[in-house]
Amino acid sequence: MVIFHLLNILKGMNIQRCITPTGNTILHVVAHYGHSHLVPEVVKISPELLCHQSKKNETTHHVMKEHYKETLMRMTDDNGDTALHMAVWSRHQDEARLLVKEDPEFEFPSNKAREIPLYLAAESGLRKALSEILDSCKQPTSSTGPLNRTPLHAKVIQEHTDCARLLMQWNRSLCKEPDVGGWNSLHFAALLRLKEVVSDMLVWKRSLAYLLVGSENDWTTAIHIAASAGKIDVLHELLNHCPDCWEMLDSNGRNAIHEAIFCSKANVVSYLLKSRK
Repeated sequence: MVIFHLLNILKGMNIQRCITPTGNTILHVVAHYGHSHLVPEVVKISPELLCHQSKKNETTHHVMKEHYKETLMRMTDDNGDTALHMAVWSRHQDEARLLVKEDPEFEFPSNKAREIPLYLAAESGLRKALSEILDSCKQPTSSTGPLNRTPLHAKVIQEHTDCARLLMQWNRSLCKEPDVGGWNSLHFAALLRLKEVVSDMLVWKRSLAYLLVGSENDWTTAIHIAASAGKIDVLHELLNHCPDCWEMLDSNGRNAIHEAIFCSKANVVSYLLKSRK
């Protein structure tokens, strides 16, 4: 009953700010004095406490028995977040890297919002944490996040070319994964003028340029997207790798030249006509 009452009090407090003069958190204290039955309950309330360092630069891991660390690392709160989720959410890259190194065999599954730490690190632009996760962790069985987007979607949409290439090296099949709207990462790269990313993807698999995006009755292709947006350099990459892709038709029966005319992209029309000669 006393423990239950104590936990209720802790839930109503900002326990991250409850620090002793030596820099210890509540989690340090209960771990240090051997109250192992309390540790899981405190972690559920605030998983990020696992990463907090005392003035001796000790995290809770340093004062816990070795066999208990794995259990703590894999615990989740009511939202399904692990300590790594929380570290990434809080943009604490050093803590995130520490957590990954502590338990590299764990797949770190998604939380209730369908977010895995890998996706969150990509979406948040945390390159060091992302690199550590890719280097140290097992490849997850699923790497999609909200809207069925992959970490590669997230980096392309944010126009982070270096991180996008890092993800492609880790798992090239991410290039062809569609989101809920049918858009794969190449479609977004074509729209956002990421010509290096477009080139890298097509070097790996030319067929990506021929994949349709949209619904059964309303679809388009990567070259239509680039043409409508006036992205000449992306068109150059698409035609360099897939010379005949300009002939593809969208759901309205238009090829890339038609699309450029429809969108009043005179420079694209001129470029495509010259490229056909």
